[in-house]
Amino acid sequence: MRFQIVTSVRSSIAATRFCVAALVPFLLAACKDSTSPPGPPYLAIVTNLTTWKGATAPSTVRYTVRDLTTSKSREVLAAPNDTTILSLAPGNYVVLADSLPSRCVIPRGGNQQGITLLETDNTGIVRWSIECRTLVSIAVLTDGFDVDREFVYRVRPLNGAEVTGIVAANDTVSFDNLATGDYVIDIGGVAENCTVTNDGGFRQRISVEGTGGAAVVFRVICSDPAKRPRVFDFLSGYDLGASVFTFKVYDPDHDIIGYYLDITDCNGNSVLPLQRERVRRGLRGGRGQSYDTLTVVGAFEFGLTPEEMRGKCTELRVFDNATNQSTIVVHKIGSGGGSAPFVRFFNSYLIDQSYIASTIEASDPDNDIVGHFVLVRTRDGVLGPPDGNPDLGSMDAAGYIGLDIPLIPTTGRLKWDDVYSVIVYVIDSRGNVTRVQDDDLLR
Repeated sequence: MRFQIVTSVRSSIAATRFCVAALVPFLLAACKDSTSPPGPPYLAIVTNLTTWKGATAPSTVRYTVRDLTTSKSREVLAAPNDTTILSLAPGNYVVLADSLPSRCVIPRGGNQQGITLLETDNTGIVRWSIECRTLVSIAVLTDGFDVDREFVYRVRPLNGAEVTGIVAANDTVSFDNLATGDYVIDIGGVAENCTVTNDGGFRQRISVEGTGGAAVVFRVICSDPAKRPRVFDFLSGYDLGASVFTFKVYDPDHDIIGYYLDITDCNGNSVLPLQRERVRRGLRGGRGQSYDTLTVVGAFEFGLTPEEMRGKCTELRVFDNATNQSTIVVHKIGSGGGSAPFVRFFNSYLIDQSYIASTIEASDPDNDIVGHFVLVRTRDGVLGPPDGNPDLGSMDAAGYIGLDIPLIPTTGRLKWDDVYSVIVYVIDSRGNVTRVQDDDLLR
């Protein structure tokens, strides 16, 4: 980074350049060419410019510094990533970054900033982050076992000719000659041992505007075929704001540790808040630690309404300790048929402030209950960082088979008076679920 020092607007001395040896909060040392600059306060204009692959960066950036008291302005030209230092009178100023090319934008805060310089100040700093973009950028991020070296991409407008080509693994291709409008971006040539894990899967949609910045990222994880987990018998249901599911997984080397779960529009696009899948680890820490084939019963509370879940799909993939991942399995919610389990009785209660015991009596018209999943709602900050909301924790990431609910210990990290409620989800072999909750643990 280079420094350019420009003399004060308070004097008529012409702008001269100085070589800055160091700039610290209270000291400015410089190598003088001819005339020393006036003293502080100084204003430092710091620019950080990043350029997308294939984009063009400007040779200079023009800044306009306006004194709000006198309404006088001056312009400063600086090379990208240079720092310009002005000596100014104490007062209120507005700094405007202008003359940027149409595809160079300031992502945060806009192109105008205000700053107040006091007589007691040494240096005030205005920082700019400028990003020069192409119209469209397609990136493929890949890791894992026996990674694909290249992929086929296809860019399809709603009307017009498509564009196809090759993009290397962990590389980016850019386009600056596309018309504005909506496009579908596909990726192909993905090996059987690889899984496309990004939102939307193999196909993503973008809108292209004249200012550019449309970006698509495909995330591909490749696995060892001999060691990757295999998922089967995956079913899911939904009740009272929670997604509940069951699946079986076979792992050749007994090291599965968790799974990702998402609710999608059945085309791979997440409908969850922030469009972000959920992850749960710990499959080998409980009931599943001694099995090569494991039946899992699980639940996530998403808070979506039945209307928001209607016609949606549940997506699942399991991963092991070596980053091998299963293929993505999909189940359409509510497509299993049959009837939900019927819970006749449920009660959770404290035993000597040392345990919480639970009793449940349930049956199913189809006689196909698989098992249950237990969550505890606790005081904020007990199971995670305080955030103003009660915590929610699971007792076993793999859930439980049948209807016997294990004791919940309350003498370790979890204390008896930390627990607000116990929640149990009962699920059958067709994905039907019933949720019950007990908020009174004293009886």
